[in-house]
Amino acid sequence: MKYFFVLSALVFALLFYFCTDKKIEVSAAQTEGMRTIALEFMKDLKSVLINQIQTKGLVKAVSVCSDTAQVLTNNFGIKKGVFIRRVSFKIRNPNNIPDDFEKKILNKFELLKQNNELDDKTEHSEIVKEGEFTYLRYLKPILVQAECLNCHGKENEISSEVKELIAQKYPYDKSVGYSISDLRGAVSVKQVIE
Repeated sequence: MKYFFVLSALVFALLFYFCTDKKIEVSAAQTEGMRTIALEFMKDLKSVLINQIQTKGLVKAVSVCSDTAQVLTNNFGIKKGVFIRRVSFKIRNPNNIPDDFEKKILNKFELLKQNNELDDKTEHSEIVKEGEFTYLRYLKPILVQAECLNCHGKENEISSEVKELIAQKYPYDKSVGYSISDLRGAVSVKQVIE
């Protein structure tokens, strides 16, 4: 009888081990590939915005950001074969509301920021099953830089013209009040792997 219980426990343990979903580890090469995509995207978008500020002024740059950023983002994703977007808890554009996975990672980044552990090397990559598909998901924090304050800074740092334009284009804007090095949100990259 004693052997029966031991054998039953062993069979149960083996069934549990083989029948549970095992977490697939992300390889260094996968993380590097996603990091490269995220950094290239951030560089390209920043380049377009800086160019607009320098050639057409800040107000025109806000217009480009509101009218063109989503198109640039979609085109970049198609070119790279990924889904890519910017997400934040303090959104300006309703298209940037984070999904549940992104919320979880943004909360992790917020905690790192509170503990002074968030920096330009911070990132998160994970393989997740969503519905019928398996995805490689990657998030890279967006940290506020000096030029961001023109549109995302404190009330006294944003010109009245820019405030007016933002109010017209984004009447429910919550994406202000930031300081340099604050966590603005994240670039989220998602790629089907199965």
